[in-house]
Formats: sequence, C-alpha cells, structure tokens
Amino acid sequence: MTRIHAFTRSARLVSALAVGAALGLGLAACGSATETATPAAEPSSTAPQGDKTGDETGGKASDKAEKKSDEPQVDTSNSVLPSVQVKDVAGGEVDLAALVPSETPILLWAWAPHCPTCAGEAPAVEAFSMKHADSVTVVGIGTQDDLALAEDFVSTYGVSTPQMLWDPGFESWQALEITGQPTWVLLSPGGEEIGRWQGGLPEGEILDRV
Repeated sequence: MTRIHAFTRSARLVSALAVGAALGLGLAACGSATETATPAAEPSSTAPQGDKTGDETGGKASDKAEKKSDEPQVDTSNSVLPSVQVKDVAGGEVDLAALVPSETPILLWAWAPHCPTCAGEAPAVEAFSMKHADSVTVVGIGTQDDLALAEDFVSTYGVSTPQMLWDPGFESWQALEITGQPTWVLLSPGGEEIGRWQGGLPEGEILDRV
C-alpha cells in the first residue's frame, strides 16, 4: 500500500510539474507576441494636395468670367428696329429686333423684286457686303411683291452675302418710315439710326460713318 501511495504521489507531482511548465511556456509566448507586435502606422502630417487640373480649370473659368465682365455692353435702348417677324429668303423667320446688339454697324437695304434700280445695284451690294464684312453688316429688307419673286431676285442677281429678309406685311418699312426703294438706313451696333440715304448705294458716305 505504501508503494502504491508513493507512486500515486509521484505521478501527481510529475503531472503538476508538467502543467506548470506548459502554463509558463504559454505565458512566455503571449508576452513575446505582445512585445514584438509592429506598432500601428502614424497618420501622415502632410495635407492631401488639391486637384491640380480642377484648380487650373477653375482659374481659367474665373479669368474668362472677368474678361467677359470687362467687355463693354452695347446699349440697345435707342434701337429703332421693331419687333416684327419677317421671313429669311434662305429659310426660316427672323425677329428684326433680335438683330441687335451687333458686333458692327448694320446697313439696312430696303429693296423690292420689281425695282430696276435694286436689280441694277444688286451686284455692287454683294461686292460691298463681302469687302466690308468686318466693318458693317448688310441686311436686305424686301417687300411689296411676293416671296417667290423675292427668291428669284436673290437667285438671279447672286445676292448671297447680305442677309436677305422678306416682310410680307410691310410692317418693317412702316416702323422704319421707309417710303420707297432703294433706301439705306445705317444703324449703330445698338440699333440707333446714324445715317439714311435714298437711291443708289452711297458707298463712300457709309464708310465715312462706320
């Protein structure tokens, strides 16, 4: 019996020592993992850079806005052009009042398909309009006959550079106090009348005023 108890005590002692050793190794392992863990990366102190492309685009848009605001505004308060819907011989309709503001003075040519003087000076009007397009805008306003005759006039005499309009109701001529053809009315870019002539194209006098 004594030997059995001694053996049992020895076995228990060995078992306890084994458990203790295992716990010691486990604690040592946890301590090692804690000590050697890599520290978390510190946040960068450098602020993120803005979108360079966006900044440049914004700057350019701002510059354009400033330039646009610096451009002189055309005063249209004294415009004599009435708000009358007329036909464009080339197609579509035009509100005469919408011709201003303009980048250049506007030369109105009052013409009629049956007018021999208008037909005779049509080539000169075309040449004048092409030559001086940078300094004056020529716009023809026809009436009295019908649109078909107006289309034939434009086609026959090769008038393509001036904008050729047709007023079937005669309203534009009445508003502008045009009593015959050909009549020339020179307007400022804002639509104010600055010259008027009746008869053949007064090229020199027009150029003196533009």
